[in-house]
Amino acid sequence: MRGRGLLFFLAFTLIGSIVLVSLGTWQWQRRSEKQAFIAHIAEAATKSAKPFAEGKLWERVSVSGRYRQEKTAYIRTSRPAPKPGERDRFGRVPVSGFGVQVITAFNTEFCEAGNCRPAVILVNRGFLPTPPSGAIPPIETPTGLVTLTGFLRPSEREGVFPPYNDPAKGTFFFRSTPDIARHLGLSPQGEHPALAFAASFDREAEGAESLPPFGMDVPDMLRSIPNNHLEYAITWWSLAATNLAVAGVFLFGQRRRRNENAVTDKV
Repeated sequence: MRGRGLLFFLAFTLIGSIVLVSLGTWQWQRRSEKQAFIAHIAEAATKSAKPFAEGKLWERVSVSGRYRQEKTAYIRTSRPAPKPGERDRFGRVPVSGFGVQVITAFNTEFCEAGNCRPAVILVNRGFLPTPPSGAIPPIETPTGLVTLTGFLRPSEREGVFPPYNDPAKGTFFFRSTPDIARHLGLSPQGEHPALAFAASFDREAEGAESLPPFGMDVPDMLRSIPNNHLEYAITWWSLAATNLAVAGVFLFGQRRRRNENAVTDKV
């Protein structure tokens, strides 16, 4: 390889390596941001819960009201197998495998300056394992007035690649407030002026800590937040190093062949 071909090869190798190093650096920065985010949630968990109407995203809130069992949606998901000896705060082995996140509408009131208005929130009641058929097992729902404590969470967006939510069929893979509200017949502008997610982690508050779904404790929620940015950064940097190493071996081979050819020509 000589002339323009060699220059093109060197330019392609250099540009590719710069891109790979940049991707690794970006993942390293994302790791710092994710660690700060997780630390923020852990700190919020130590503070007293605010009234739901006063809470901001990812703050700990408390809300009282009644479940509307007929307004329930299910998000298809899965959980990894627990580590050996892992237990939750009740001494149980965490459930794993395929299942659903149970999302139930919850009637409550928002009160500000002495004025109260009816509202509904969507409560993530936790993970419910399903059989191989995917059928949703029956669950028990408290019928009386209950108080929930949890984190106010934002709606999720669908990814670029499938699977996608299908509100018309009641099939969900992402926790999208508009999609689930549409499926359940709830309207933020109509009968229920406020729709938001509260991920309940206080199982005792529901009075059914021995029955699934079990809600989500703070440690469980923190573990569920993906934080693989270090592995991604190492992967991109390793690819950059491999790219340069392969290019170096190739150029060394080219030089060696040129030297051998030069000796042959002299002979």
